Amino acid sequence: MALDRVTARIRTARHRLALLLCAIAVGLLLPEAAQAQIRVRQADCFLEADGKTYIDGPCEFLTDPRSYGNGGFRLASYENGYLRYGAVVTVTAPGSGMATWTERPGSKPDDGPSDIVRSPGGACWTGSRVRACAWKIGEGRPGFTAAAAPPDPGTARTADCLLEVGGETRIDGPCQFRPDTGRDGGRGFEVRSYVGGKLDMIAQLIRDPKAPLEATGFWNGRSGALRAADPLGGLSPNGPCWENGDVRLCVWQPGQPRGAWNRRAGDRPAEARSAPPPAPPAPRDTAEAKDPPPGTFLKLSFMGRCESLVMDGEDLTAICVPAAQNTSVIGSAKAGFIFGTTDGKAMAFMASTKGFVEGGTLHQPIDELVYAERDQSTIKVKGTCEMPNPMGGPVVITCNAQSANSSYAARFRTDGSKPTLEQSPPK
Repeated sequence: MALDRVTARIRTARHRLALLLCAIAVGLLLPEAAQAQIRVRQADCFLEADGKTYIDGPCEFLTDPRSYGNGGFRLASYENGYLRYGAVVTVTAPGSGMATWTERPGSKPDDGPSDIVRSPGGACWTGSRVRACAWKIGEGRPGFTAAAAPPDPGTARTADCLLEVGGETRIDGPCQFRPDTGRDGGRGFEVRSYVGGKLDMIAQLIRDPKAPLEATGFWNGRSGALRAADPLGGLSPNGPCWENGDVRLCVWQPGQPRGAWNRRAGDRPAEARSAPPPAPPAPRDTAEAKDPPPGTFLKLSFMGRCESLVMDGEDLTAICVPAAQNTSVIGSAKAGFIFGTTDGKAMAFMASTKGFVEGGTLHQPIDELVYAERDQSTIKVKGTCEMPNPMGGPVVITCNAQSANSSYAARFRTDGSKPTLEQSPPK
């Protein structure tokens, strides 16, 4: 059987990569019934993010259940034939999903900021930073209350908050959220937490009106202090959070799932800060404590949405499966990024030289491509795969390579869930 020959060849050359190709091409296939046709039509749309209204009127409305889930959509406005603003809402469960949107005119909405959104029904999906709505042309906007104007300063409401400073959790749960418009027009907010009815922590974020993706944070520094006067430094947005290397400040609506932005592993809730440290763990067996030996094969498996797949110059995005893998071998520069299709094809971008990390993103040079269907072929290519750290939420993995005669590309957006790690001992 041709696939058996592929398995044998890749196992020898690439440390079990054929098993991964089989997993994608056979075990992770979508049923044909899940392959839905893309529909594009005009709609009456509203898009607001971070207090700014981007679309308020006619727009292009695209549905693709395979890419965006049942009820998900992509909306976009155009000017002189060019994309201006847009948003993508991907539905991950009934009434909940993820939204991304344009940061600036002409940018791709898929690449912009992200926010967890919910919809209790109706035309709108709303998160802590964004609201995206679409109605049929001419039906009006039933149940819609315009939110282009921010809440009145001074009006507080209950929210779910998380504040981490220097690796310590200072707010984790219900808080009072108060939007604020500063004297210079920069929008920000303040959150306050209470313990036993008394003020505990205060955190304040002030945004630069000329650079909406930049902000400065302050906090009160100690429980009960009445002013947020201690600096937290410059903060940048990441989903529902604003953060830097030492600080993370997040706000969700009450009851909204936190998803991948929950408390960092190892952090303790505020009420446990004064508790005595736990006893050290019992010593492990020496053999068990050792790191995996050189030659150990590692596989990271991701679930999410395949946004683009080009094999040998052919666009196969419509049948790309919602799973991808990254492979590596301890002590070796060998690595791979693997994608597949619902009709049994699989493609692995292979590396034999070590990549580098810059700005939190792995940049992996690619020099070979393994392409498998009924038979398998290995092609010399030149290209790059890029993967941000996948442990902190949704990321976009991209691979692009060019052979002497054709092009190969993949773009995969993870769903934010923690990838599955599997290890295999050296051969």
